[in-house]
Amino acid sequence: MGDAEDALPQRLNSRQRRREQQQQEHEGGETVSGVEDGAAQEPGATSGRQGGERGPGLGEGSSEAAPFGTCSAPEPRAASHGTGPGPGSGQGAGVEVAGVEVEAVTTLEPLPEYRSAAVGQFKFEYLDHTADVQLHAWGCDLAEAFEQCGLAMFNYMSPLEHVRLRETRTYRAEGHDLSSLLFAFLDELLFEFNTELFLAAAVHITRLDREAWVIEAEGRGERFDRSRHEVGTEIKAITYSAMSIAEREGDAEVFVIVDI
Repeated sequence: MGDAEDALPQRLNSRQRRREQQQQEHEGGETVSGVEDGAAQEPGATSGRQGGERGPGLGEGSSEAAPFGTCSAPEPRAASHGTGPGPGSGQGAGVEVAGVEVEAVTTLEPLPEYRSAAVGQFKFEYLDHTADVQLHAWGCDLAEAFEQCGLAMFNYMSPLEHVRLRETRTYRAEGHDLSSLLFAFLDELLFEFNTELFLAAAVHITRLDREAWVIEAEGRGERFDRSRHEVGTEIKAITYSAMSIAEREGDAEVFVIVDI
């Protein structure tokens, strides 16, 4: 019994060396790694390799998996999408992580770069929203962000590149906090357009009082003329929906959804 126990490691090592030698012959000299002592290789596990292609790993019936997150489609047979065979290998498409099966990713849509859709030299962009549009404006401080948001609203109704700076109008709005102040300011600009058809291509806030919650501003532009100005999309009203105001040192931004 003692002799048999002493000979057992030698037989296992010899068996392992034969498996590794056979594996290297099929792979054209590649070295097999990660073989556990005493692990049996199923018949045909190394078959199907041609040339330099990499075939199924030990104990698998599928090709070696691509890194997780790539867009490669899974094989007709079960294929793992992790960095190697996982607990769920050979059971279905995808990979099992911590006991939870994750479906394979076939397409990945890149997220748009932050503030990448700015209109011309302005500091605003338009973000899609169900049935409405979201204005995103920013600046070096809150006053500039508010100004740019007003310009974004005018530009959506008629591109400002065609508006000349011929007249000056003054605006005043009041609120009880920043959100209501921004709402009232934009509503005042929109009211001026609806009643006087005045398009401001430049807006400058002369007073932003956070104690009395008052904004005073000037707008330069001209009256809308259908023969000269391009007709954009009518903005019916400002909304509080998902309104957001963020302020940091040297930077501020606002998000406002308007009803169109």
